[in-house]
Amino acid sequence: MSTTFEPALEADRVGRFTPPEMLRKIDEQIEHNVAFYASQPDKVIEERIQELKDEWSINRYLQANVAAVGLFGAVMGLVSKKWALLTIGAFSFFLFHGLRGWDPRIRALRCLGARTRSEIDRELYALKAARGDFKDITLPAEESAQAPVPVREIIQAVNA
Repeated sequence: MSTTFEPALEADRVGRFTPPEMLRKIDEQIEHNVAFYASQPDKVIEERIQELKDEWSINRYLQANVAAVGLFGAVMGLVSKKWALLTIGAFSFFLFHGLRGWDPRIRALRCLGARTRSEIDRELYALKAARGDFKDITLPAEESAQAPVPVREIIQAVNA
């Protein structure tokens, strides 16, 4: 691990600190979900897509946890200054998670089924593709590389 700051995707940072067997189980669950829902009617797929849009990522769980612990520590700090250490500890771990991706709660959250946003999105976009959301998008042929890529149509399909 280098000492310079290297921007990384949330999944890459969290994935470095997730045991390989847990990553494999997450991938298998995504494949299972896609296989199951892809064979369902569009209404069922749409309900699953909405569930995925509403699903909390591991970062959201960590943010909520740090906010709750920090607020509790700050309020208790009014009673005794020693409680300020709780707030300092919570924000220190969260800062380190933001910079490097490690947090002591990651393993527990992963065991409880928390996924990164990119893991959730992989399932979401696979279901959108299975439903046919991208079938009407035509990309320019190779020989006409000067033709503009239909960016608005792509973004509209992804946001649907």
